[in-house]
Amino acid sequence: MNIRRIGLGLLVSAVCLYFVVRGVQWSEVVRHLSEIDLPLFLLSMLLMLAAYFLMTWRWRFLLDPLDAPSLPAPDNARGSRYTLPDLYGKMMTGYFFNAFFPARAGDLVRAYLLGRKTGMRKTTVLATIVIEKAFDGIALLLMLLLSLMLLPTVTTEDSAAISPDLLAWVAGIGLVAALGGLALFYRFSDRLARVVERFFAITPFPGWMERLAVRLIETFAGGLHVFKSPRPLALAGGISLLVWVVVAGMFLVALQSFRTPFPPELVSPAGLLFMTALVNLGLLVPALPGNVGTYEALVVAAMAVFRADKELAVAFALIFHVGQLVVTLMVGVIAFWAQNMSLADIRPVEERAESEAERSIEELEGEPGVPAFGPEVER
Repeated sequence: MNIRRIGLGLLVSAVCLYFVVRGVQWSEVVRHLSEIDLPLFLLSMLLMLAAYFLMTWRWRFLLDPLDAPSLPAPDNARGSRYTLPDLYGKMMTGYFFNAFFPARAGDLVRAYLLGRKTGMRKTTVLATIVIEKAFDGIALLLMLLLSLMLLPTVTTEDSAAISPDLLAWVAGIGLVAALGGLALFYRFSDRLARVVERFFAITPFPGWMERLAVRLIETFAGGLHVFKSPRPLALAGGISLLVWVVVAGMFLVALQSFRTPFPPELVSPAGLLFMTALVNLGLLVPALPGNVGTYEALVVAAMAVFRADKELAVAFALIFHVGQLVVTLMVGVIAFWAQNMSLADIRPVEERAESEAERSIEELEGEPGVPAFGPEVER
């Protein structure tokens, strides 16, 4: 557990919460919460679970081309050795750990659980998860750019707190950089690793930072290279867009569950795309488990662009975030039990996931002859 990272997350969350609650009239917040259409709000939570299911479907496309020593080969070329319910359970277990435990260990737990069942090297599974995050980032940047191109037609200059043109340039540059980075990783990963090594050689940064940077480059590039055909990557990219469209629909249904209407620009297609992209891109910053504070601040900031009433925005941010955490807790605990584990195993599983991931990476560093993304022999 990284104490400095937890401390930084605590500081960021505290600052965000301060700006969220400053000057809020809580009687108005309570009034807005008391008027929620509960069935409609619960429907938005079901859409969240549907988005997780789409993420699971995408993950299966990324896993299918990989060698899984402990699983039988599929019956035909189009078949899969993975069942969606099993992968969904591991996916939700990972998000359960991300939401309620420090340092966002859920990705390591997901890699550990799948590696234990399939015999795959943990770094191989982690590479597919890193690719997932990259596709999510590209999809969100594309949505942000599209929304900012449409925003001038649905908002007036006086109603926007942030210049859409400026944000459009930032999103466009970020999108081009992300796509270009993928191409560079795929074509020139070895050269890029050497460039990074030379950079650290002439800078005062400690050696562990150099090893970490090179390790990340090799892991991500190796994860891309295991795909001999572009088909699974293309399908994963398309599903990523679908995932975030469903998330935008989740926002829409949750917004409609409030009796007091939100600004029409916010519930327009451009507004929903903008809010979805801004909130989820902003969650990359460190925070407390469950993104407490940062999530509320991002939602309130996105709504402020459209001059939404702050009490209404705070009410939405609080109930929407709490709803997601409660549903993730309920489904995550059930998914964890489905792995034939109990709540007493939570901390040991997290520790084993971290130690096995570190051991796999150390093996790759210490054994040049071991292929970085091949089967792992359990010891």
